[in-house]
Amino acid sequence: MSWFKRFSAKDLPHNPSQEPDEALLRRQAMAIHDGIIEKVLQIIENEELQLADNFELRFDLLILLVSNLLRHLHIMGNQLPLSQTLWELTFESLEESLRDRGVTDIRLAARMRKLLQNATGRRNAYLLAWDESSTTAIGAAIARNVLNGCTLDDPRIDRIVAHLPGFAQAMLQLADPPIKQ
Repeated sequence: MSWFKRFSAKDLPHNPSQEPDEALLRRQAMAIHDGIIEKVLQIIENEELQLADNFELRFDLLILLVSNLLRHLHIMGNQLPLSQTLWELTFESLEESLRDRGVTDIRLAARMRKLLQNATGRRNAYLLAWDESSTTAIGAAIARNVLNGCTLDDPRIDRIVAHLPGFAQAMLQLADPPIKQ
């Protein structure tokens, strides 16, 4: 699990009064990212998803939760820089995890390109489902992307969906300083 937790803001020293805006933004995004990773690991450890704990499952849950947060930031209206920084940080951590898993520089670009395409497709599917305001649509997106195409009556969908209400607001409180909503 250490390869998934490596990007942590917890141990970084900082002096907020002398910090440039970009550094503050990155620090806030890293703290939020840490919270998202903790939630992904919690879902995997505490839920009976009946799926192997592997890179693909972690990736799928990560993109679901990041998408939920990106949607919330978009609704807030003034958080585009944080949204972009969080999206970029997500891929920096995925790149690091691939390197830790032994992917060489020769193969890394192709793997990252594929991850970006997959993540963008999943994010768009989640955003579209949330825009429809339909529990069936979000359940179908989770079934297809996280639970490998299970049926819509699978109870695992509800267990995952139960983590979403209030998730984005809780993650924004992890930022230092917290993001005002």
